[in-house]
Amino acid sequence: MRLARTLLLLLLLSGCSTVNGYLFPPGVKLDWDSLALYADPAANRDFPLLVDVVTVTDENLAKKLGGMKAADWFASRDGLRKANPGAVEVVSVELAPGGAITLPRSRFTRERVFAALAFADYFSAGEHSARLEAMKGRIAIEFGATEFSVAASEK
Repeated sequence: MRLARTLLLLLLLSGCSTVNGYLFPPGVKLDWDSLALYADPAANRDFPLLVDVVTVTDENLAKKLGGMKAADWFASRDGLRKANPGAVEVVSVELAPGGAITLPRSRFTRERVFAALAFADYFSAGEHSARLEAMKGRIAIEFGATEFSVAASEK
């Protein structure tokens, strides 16, 4: 009987945003083992490629960044970081053509995030961005001549 009352109370309180946020926190925890970045030898017209992996802990900001092209991100990232302290974490890497680097899980936040995105600063026009937060395991991003692809090998 006591268990039934407790369950009923939890069920009733789950409509309350305070309790709901405590029992079911918003956002997701990144479930990555590592993030590997590979640049094709012909990537970015044989010039180094700047890549930002961005994690966002603010829901409204995540919506804004989720629809952003890489060129817009790189043009506004400093201002966005200053205007949203603590809500945006950026890991920047510069890849030489033919280069590769693997980032361990420890390089990324342990907090719940509303978005994890990759932005690549190609010379060519295009989106050059991808959502990553739903991926699990070993994440691999391969940067081709004018675009990139993302794949995951689950645990």
